[in-house]
Amino acid sequence: MARLTRQEAAWSLTESANEPYLNLVQRYVFAPYFAGTIAATQAEGASIWGYALGAAGLAIAILAPVLGSIADSGARLKPWLAGAGLVTFLAALSLWFAAPGTPLLAVAIPIFIAGVSVELMNQFGNAFLPVAARPERMGLLSGLAFGFSQLAGIAALLVVLTLSAAPPVFLAGVENGIDRMAGPIAAGAVLLFLGPFLLVGTDRQGDGRASVRQGLQDLKSTLREAWADRNMRLFLIVRMVSADGMAVIFAFGAVLGAASFGWKADTLARFGLAITCFGVIGGFSGGFIDGRIGARRLSLLGLIFMIAGAVSVILTDAGRMFGIPTGVPLGVPLASPQEWGFMASGALIALGAAFTLAGMRTMMAMLAPRDRIAAYFGLYSFVGKATAFVGPTLVGLIASLTGSVRPGIAVAVAFLLVSFVLLIRVRSPIRQVA
Repeated sequence: MARLTRQEAAWSLTESANEPYLNLVQRYVFAPYFAGTIAATQAEGASIWGYALGAAGLAIAILAPVLGSIADSGARLKPWLAGAGLVTFLAALSLWFAAPGTPLLAVAIPIFIAGVSVELMNQFGNAFLPVAARPERMGLLSGLAFGFSQLAGIAALLVVLTLSAAPPVFLAGVENGIDRMAGPIAAGAVLLFLGPFLLVGTDRQGDGRASVRQGLQDLKSTLREAWADRNMRLFLIVRMVSADGMAVIFAFGAVLGAASFGWKADTLARFGLAITCFGVIGGFSGGFIDGRIGARRLSLLGLIFMIAGAVSVILTDAGRMFGIPTGVPLGVPLASPQEWGFMASGALIALGAAFTLAGMRTMMAMLAPRDRIAAYFGLYSFVGKATAFVGPTLVGLIASLTGSVRPGIAVAVAFLLVSFVLLIRVRSPIRQVA
């Protein structure tokens, strides 16, 4: 493998700006804190959390393709990437003020805002892939970016574990200070990992100013073009349905672990750390596997892993591992086989998600026209969020009705199965020559 250029290296870090927020806020630390401490009951917290993420998904479904087309009309993408990063930074930073007793709406609003801006940050970062890398290196770079992002997620979780083990003076006496630090740590990651590309990365050529009118006109033609192409149409449907399944797993996996085993912030961070390690393995290995089997087959393999892991999660609880009673009661965290079974299921899901996300990003970069890459990645985000609010919202409704998150995870299995069947029918993209 040839050494990475400065541009490639800087781009490969951009996804790392997203992952600490997703790990600390949406998955392993702040989400269980919101549902289990800020909210009066876990069912209420899970419901409102699902509604906030669902609303963010709906907003992205509307904004992503529109803003992508507007950005393409002006050629330059860096201002859009920087703007999304700034909003994410401010919204994440504000979560420090989410102390116990804070009105749920006051916390749900920045969660909603950050949920939108972090996806836009990802969209505009993805749009730079064909700019940052030659066609034959896009699969490799996509996998490396995912792997680095998982390392960033691990680093963020290690910071939480360190703070939990030896709280610094400024956290002494602060109620749930470790949980609330999830936001500021995520905000710092935005500066640390997005900054290098904004400083050294090459923007697209062109000095035209973005035009809302031109962008909306281009969006109409892009939608017609994408829908008329059977292969692209099928791929976008796969992206939409698989995103629904992953949204459920990522949003409620740690919540289910906390509910099933009574895990607190330090144990949840360890859980997240172990899971993210497998994301690292999947990202780095996926980049090389892509070069041997192609992005489509890599994505299919990832879906198989996620389906198996999600089914295992459903069948594992306080007394069972993969549906089999263990006869071992819960005690010290992570001392029972069922807890380790839950961890193993999560690891399989993380490995599969790495393969699927890296593979699908590469497929889109190869399928999309180069002059409308932001618009097509806007469609990519659009279909990823167009119905992604359905999954979390359904889980929120199920939690309200049953008092449990577990039945809702079955929704993810159904979405992933449909995605697998449809992706089989998508033709492998041909690597475009720059």
